[in-house]
Amino acid sequence: AIRSRIPNEFYPQSCTKYVDPPSNFEEITSADNAVLFEDDHIAIVNKPEGMNTIGEKRKDLQSILPFMLHPPTSMPHSRRNKSPTQQCHYIPRPIHRLDRRTSGCVLVAKSEKAMKQFSQLFATRQIQKSYCAITFGEPIKCKDSECIDVDGKTFSIVDYPIDGKDAITLWRVVTTITSSRWGKLSLLHLLPKTGRNHQIRRHLSYCLSCPIVGDSKYDGGGLLHRKARDELGMFLCSNSMRFSHVMLGDDEKMV
Repeated sequence: AIRSRIPNEFYPQSCTKYVDPPSNFEEITSADNAVLFEDDHIAIVNKPEGMNTIGEKRKDLQSILPFMLHPPTSMPHSRRNKSPTQQCHYIPRPIHRLDRRTSGCVLVAKSEKAMKQFSQLFATRQIQKSYCAITFGEPIKCKDSECIDVDGKTFSIVDYPIDGKDAITLWRVVTTITSSRWGKLSLLHLLPKTGRNHQIRRHLSYCLSCPIVGDSKYDGGGLLHRKARDELGMFLCSNSMRFSHVMLGDDEKMV
């Protein structure tokens, strides 16, 4: 067993209550970039498509984290005076969620303080998540649509409510190709400014008429779209995050 062979590298059994990792452990750790960033306070891991972030016992991302991340090098003061059975490292937990069908960056807290601090950053929209998606078709920017410059790139704006709440997504076309089998496909760079349920998927399908390849919920059906669902999977990935590392006092970090 992995825990038996490497007893001290990851979180101890006294913390996880399990000797061996979940059965789908290899699904995420086999990738070269499974852990994109890690220090004593936080980590950023690369969630595969088709895996829940939280909620599916022993099969979700949260269950795997103690078997792929390393405990902090020092025990937090709040835990040092507890009994040996209670004196356990804080088990790493995702600070936010990605949809099961979405792959990419998930920010993880490795301490109670980090969870509190970074949850506050999410609540106040101080963490910028970037996504990329491959869509059917090519979105056409309206002549009178508003644009904004971000890091030297021009983004168009979708400002359309979802479930009665404000929802804003910035988007730009990176490239468009024509496939002999799938027709016109576009690679989009997306910056959601709000975090509504399925926001990017709904904005691309409903507002830009360019559903994400493989999106069985919002692609509108049709023979071509159904074939893509079965053969390709869904092409939406959280590809980077930008934030201030409040635990270290860094002005900005981008992963």
